[in-house]
Amino acid sequence: MNKKGLILIFLFVVSTVGVVALTNAAIDDNKVEVTINFIPSAYIDKGYCWVEFDQRFIDDNFVFGENDDIYFAFSYDVALEAWFGAVAPGGGNQNDVWFYAEQNNWTAGYTGDVLYNETRFAGWIDVILDGYGLGTSNFDIAADDGTYQKIAIQLDIGWHYLTISAAELVSDGNHTEWFWEYSHDAKKFYVGENRDVIPPVSVKAYFNEVDVTATAMNSEDLPSQGYNITEFLDNPRPVAEANFTTQIQTVEEGDNVTTVTTTVEAYFNASDVNLNLADAGAVVYDNVYEMGPMTNMWIVNDNVGVIWNGSAYISVDNVFYNTTSASYENDLGVISWDNTLPGLNIGQNYVYFVLYGMAVDDLAMWWTDGAVPAPRVLADVAIFYIWIGDLPESTGLGFGIFISVSILGLAAALYFVRRRK
Repeated sequence: MNKKGLILIFLFVVSTVGVVALTNAAIDDNKVEVTINFIPSAYIDKGYCWVEFDQRFIDDNFVFGENDDIYFAFSYDVALEAWFGAVAPGGGNQNDVWFYAEQNNWTAGYTGDVLYNETRFAGWIDVILDGYGLGTSNFDIAADDGTYQKIAIQLDIGWHYLTISAAELVSDGNHTEWFWEYSHDAKKFYVGENRDVIPPVSVKAYFNEVDVTATAMNSEDLPSQGYNITEFLDNPRPVAEANFTTQIQTVEEGDNVTTVTTTVEAYFNASDVNLNLADAGAVVYDNVYEMGPMTNMWIVNDNVGVIWNGSAYISVDNVFYNTTSASYENDLGVISWDNTLPGLNIGQNYVYFVLYGMAVDDLAMWWTDGAVPAPRVLADVAIFYIWIGDLPESTGLGFGIFISVSILGLAAALYFVRRRK
């Protein structure tokens, strides 16, 4: 069958408008200019949803100084739906592979259970640096020699977090029931005036918690990202945003007498119904209003909590699996049964609501003039900032709008190819 493909080489960019995180000083002297360098990532065939930072480039507790380069790369095995020939299961068209998979036990006259070898359908990756949503980092995973991209940015002196997460929609062997697999990795590093400084110890706020809430809303009712489905460029997609009144908070430190709980609320819109598919020479949605389920991931600094519909998940090799226990603690943090999560520190904290949901592939719709609503998974993030304890005397509650940053990477190139499957 024929299918049109796209090869995209993007700049390494952050979202056009975002929120600047709480700063621990109100003067520019407390900021250090560094360059974030993305190095081409590596696909590793694990057979399940998996992401992990390459520790050769960045690991926990690294120290960086003025004008230093902060390199990062990650390895992955995620069923990316990508019309640019992704290095991923199914060559970037794993949903086609899933849809057209042959029954692995079919013979003429067979009357037993129908089973398939292919159960992975589609997934996506999301990358965050502190209060900056980097998306998938827009790397060109189809390029044989990779795409090196970098961005100059000013970071506060202090501890910072680089976070990557992934989610993947998977079916059972009968192709009738759906569930999500998750993966997460994070690196904590320190930025000082120079790389020889000894960073202060990051102190856990053992008696502070954050109570997280996600409220579903109609797409047109979202406060800042609302949209109406009027044309193919406005097809349904997952959208997450923070309740502005809970986005930035300073709270007191708890103690062994009184535990302080901070409440944050995210708004979201995403498909959460049955997934109905059809054959149009490639797998497509039978109805864009029945695009399948959604899921989410709450991250407190570098600690992960996966909470959805009363389900809890534990992590083995950075991959989350169902568990019936109320909570389970491992090296990634506490996976909580309820909505209250630990993992906060004295000082600055980041809380992320990462929403994964089904969407229509805009490139497929654009290339085919709206005729091929190809399915894919996308992510969106709402970011919250919590300062625990007293602010330094020189500190104002830094808040502003981050419009753009200096881009030092290659110029963007966009070209199209046809590919026969």
